[in-house]
Amino acid sequence: MREEENKRSSKNEENSFDLQSFLKKRWVVPAVYLVAAAGVLSAVFFMQGGDESALPGEGVEVEDPSQEGMYGEEAVEVTAANEVIKKPVAEEEGIEVVVHYFVESASAEEKELALVYYNNEYRQNKGIDFGHVENESFDVAAALSGTVVKSEKDALLGYVVEVSHDNGIVTHYHSLDGVELEEGQVVRQGDVIGQAARNLYNQEAGVHVHFAIRQDGVAVNPSDVFEQPIDSIGDAVKKQQETANAEEEAPAEGTEPAEGEKEDKPADENADALGDEDETEAPAEDEDGAEESDEEENNIG
Repeated sequence: MREEENKRSSKNEENSFDLQSFLKKRWVVPAVYLVAAAGVLSAVFFMQGGDESALPGEGVEVEDPSQEGMYGEEAVEVTAANEVIKKPVAEEEGIEVVVHYFVESASAEEKELALVYYNNEYRQNKGIDFGHVENESFDVAAALSGTVVKSEKDALLGYVVEVSHDNGIVTHYHSLDGVELEEGQVVRQGDVIGQAARNLYNQEAGVHVHFAIRQDGVAVNPSDVFEQPIDSIGDAVKKQQETANAEEEAPAEGTEPAEGEKEDKPADENADALGDEDETEAPAEDEDGAEESDEEENNIG
């Protein structure tokens, strides 16, 4: 009997020793806490599983955090509707217009400031050329947010960048240097596109950037839309078309002398009238040549 009791007591001591050794292991206590925590959470989820109050109420929007911008970046609108059109320069201090936009209805002096001399011809400038007062290079910035549709070097125009926006609107940047943009890249308003440089097409402008705005291929005077919403470009195009139509219809609406009255005119008056026509037609030929040259520039740049 006593031997059996001794055996039992020795077995109990061994079991107690094994339990104490087991509990002394470092991973045992954390494991016990984890199991207990899992049990508590399971009980809470089970109790809330049939509780409709835990669901979002009607009209409550549930946002998917995975949609807050791709690849960890904020989503960028191609052209923000509330953007106003800015000048294509990062800093306006020291920047001036070196060649203006050619307007048909402008005065002779204003037209002269909007001509580009190239290849022994004066050509109409269908954009605005900006330069620095010290003829220094400067950062050229995106006037509007959009997508780059062209970024290449041109033999005459220097580096050319074109940015597409909504409603067929494209902004053009010519005479650039140091361009690192690629087609398909999205740019924000104010992002640096490149640096102003020289080009062969308008050498007299020195270091400059040529900036143009077109909607469906129709050029718009940037000065008419700066600091205005992008929708103003469409309004400017309509206004230009209305003005052009009115100018075409103007001769038909004017009163002309009857045939009998023309025949009664003295010979010297007819000669004077012919001389006036010659004076007005001479610049017109340059303007026509400039129009064709501008089309050539558009095709190149």
